[in-house]
Amino acid sequence: MDNKETEDLNKETKYLAHVDYETQRTQDAKTHLQNVADFALKNCPLPELDVLAYLVGILHDAGKLGEENQKDFEKILELGDQVHKNGLDHSTAGGRLIQELINVPIVTEMISTAIYFHHGIVDCINMETGASVQIQRREKEIQYEQIKERFKQTIDWEMLKEKSLEVTKSFGRIKAQIGNFLKSCGGKNLTYYGDINFFLGMYLRVLLSLLIDGDWTDTSCFFEDVPMKERISTKEVQDIWEECITNFETYMSEEVKNNLDYGSPLNNCRQEISDLCREAANTEKNLYRLTVPTGAGKTLSSLRFALYHAKKEQKQHIIYVAPFNSILEQNAEEIRKAVKSSGIVLEHHCNVVYMKEDEERYRSLTETWDSPIIVTTAVQLLNTLFSSSKSYIRRMHALCNSIIIFDEVQSIPVRCTELFHEAVNFLSQFGKTTVVLCSATQPSLAKLEENNVYPCIEMAGELKRYVKIFQRTEIIDDTNLYPGGMESEDLKKYTLKKTELYGNTLVIVNTTSCAYKLFKALKEELPCGYKIFHLSSNMCPQHRMNTLAEIKTALKDKKSHVICVSTQVVEAGVNFSFNCVIRSKAGLDNVIQAAGRCNRHKEILMGRVFIIQMSKNAENLDRLPEIRLAQRALDKVLYHFRENPEEFDGALDSERAIQAYYISYYGILKNSNADETKFPEKRYQRTLVELFGSNSSAQKQYQDYYREEYLKKSLKLPNIYFAQAFLTAGEEFEVIEDDCKASLVVPYDEKARALIADLLSEHSDLKEHKQILRELQRYTVRISMYRKEKLGDAIYEIGDGEIQVLSEGYYDYETGVSEEMVIGSGMSDRSDMGFYID
Repeated sequence: MDNKETEDLNKETKYLAHVDYETQRTQDAKTHLQNVADFALKNCPLPELDVLAYLVGILHDAGKLGEENQKDFEKILELGDQVHKNGLDHSTAGGRLIQELINVPIVTEMISTAIYFHHGIVDCINMETGASVQIQRREKEIQYEQIKERFKQTIDWEMLKEKSLEVTKSFGRIKAQIGNFLKSCGGKNLTYYGDINFFLGMYLRVLLSLLIDGDWTDTSCFFEDVPMKERISTKEVQDIWEECITNFETYMSEEVKNNLDYGSPLNNCRQEISDLCREAANTEKNLYRLTVPTGAGKTLSSLRFALYHAKKEQKQHIIYVAPFNSILEQNAEEIRKAVKSSGIVLEHHCNVVYMKEDEERYRSLTETWDSPIIVTTAVQLLNTLFSSSKSYIRRMHALCNSIIIFDEVQSIPVRCTELFHEAVNFLSQFGKTTVVLCSATQPSLAKLEENNVYPCIEMAGELKRYVKIFQRTEIIDDTNLYPGGMESEDLKKYTLKKTELYGNTLVIVNTTSCAYKLFKALKEELPCGYKIFHLSSNMCPQHRMNTLAEIKTALKDKKSHVICVSTQVVEAGVNFSFNCVIRSKAGLDNVIQAAGRCNRHKEILMGRVFIIQMSKNAENLDRLPEIRLAQRALDKVLYHFRENPEEFDGALDSERAIQAYYISYYGILKNSNADETKFPEKRYQRTLVELFGSNSSAQKQYQDYYREEYLKKSLKLPNIYFAQAFLTAGEEFEVIEDDCKASLVVPYDEKARALIADLLSEHSDLKEHKQILRELQRYTVRISMYRKEKLGDAIYEIGDGEIQVLSEGYYDYETGVSEEMVIGSGMSDRSDMGFYID
């Protein structure tokens, strides 16, 4: 029988896309392709991508129609999964088919790239050789003619031709939108607000996200033998926003009346900020700043804006993003209380512990973010934007047509600055997303040469209108008090003196070593009636949480003096209040955040925040270059403040002082490392801004790699429109830089000990193992490799070295991990978190 007769016989054949050996069930290719295309179209948040999303879905697995793939399915049905042939090509054919449907190279390249990447993202141009994915796939040997014929039998080709005509118009709108936006910078350079290649790459990522989500969802539903799962509809979400608004207003009314500050100027000002945020929800802007002093209630004010704005603009999600788990857990609970519905709030970070029966649902929600309100970390959000992992890319489309609130935006790492700016611009200008940048110290007040955040609307007006009412602290420069800086002994005396004067003192230093030495020195000479506490990353999260509760209780006792010695772990989102704060010199943003822990509710007329300088011996910052740089920037501001305080409106926490600090900071940064804000990449000595954008070095490599070959063939070398190094940049991207630290589980309490015992048990299965590891996050401390070596035999391993556990007796219930055996370290010996002299 010849090939033509075979094809005629197969005209009614249902080609396979999935098979299940256990049940002998099958899914035909037409059903799978149509399901994915329909899913991508229905869930596409951007109208200009609708038809592209459909085509990507309908073409993505065309390669499965080839004979090799079909025979593989038949073998699996007969003999089981173990005979599956790995590495079969499902995607190349779909990428080639689109080139027959559309003759606009940039459009076909975008669609085909998404199809090629749905089984794994790669660099568009190989960073080593210059080889192009497009040319490699074009030249790859596959059964293309057979696949094309079978595809035309399976999917309506004429219908695809009609849709292809729409694609060129849609893509034209995309390019016009980006071009108009970049030209809006006026006389500035065209990269002042970002790069066209970066924005096109983000559109491609949204397209790929829809494809991966649709593909994984349909495949999962087939193997679970359930209908294709529907995502929460716009109508359902609108009803949810309506209910949340009613609950929120009731909650706020009760909170205001029950607040101890009810009727005070401070509380009236908080209410005014909240009302301004409510009014801003009626506007049609998409990029806001909420710049208010610490303690102004920005979490609930921004949530109020988001609920009303989401209802008005029919947004699908509200995503609240915070830099630290401590802030997140606290604010997630407040958000749940405010909307009075925990079921619509997805809390996504590493410390979330869920019941075993909820594991599958929680995992699914964290992969898709199919929840009205998502409370998550900056790490999770930024990985969704930039990581090469498919599980992160899958939920990228959930960021569009949403509201994203970035709390404590000044905490975004410096090296992520320009990538973050470009991503904010993409989401707000092209992604139908409203972005709110919240902080008391806005870094976007200072401008860079390129890749700046587009001008924001101040949601609550200018910061200076609230300064007098929120003037609860005075920041005092004591950095010149000790020539060469304070030793630990000097700081001990200084702290005791201030505590005697103000009643309670919070001391924040830059290193755990400095905090430990100061705590021990103070403890040895603590006067009667004093309580002392220690907080640092040397303590596990559960320990820190318990200690915070103890501190809050101690501060209510006005008879005792309280001292807390801490690192910067308390600087954002920790809701306690001291009369006096001592801050070892760092950045002005750190100082202002520290001031947010002082006289928080105006308990006294004026709190005092003292900036001090530690000696190099007392506080070694050799391995903390970012703090040293911030100190230099603050030095310039302090110098000018001493010379002319009025230049900064007479206060170090004024908007003018903050702007001057960031201008100084970025200026010093540029002189020391011009690329630091662009995320330097080590392997190829490039930056991630370049790799996610034009990637001009790879473009040159591409020319060099193919020039001679194409000259010999007398052919013109095709232009490459997508040159991004998505894999290299995505693998290099880390929000928190790898600090070469080891994770150490500590036997802090009976719960931790029981979990460790469960891990050692041979009866726990893989699911239980994962659940235990998640619960142990609260009992995990990150330590340097140097400290790990010093601890030596005090650490033992579980499994193949996967989990490292601290032995009993090496955890101090005041300061955390100890390199020496702690006498009386058992939980039964511990009567209090703090140390108290009666």
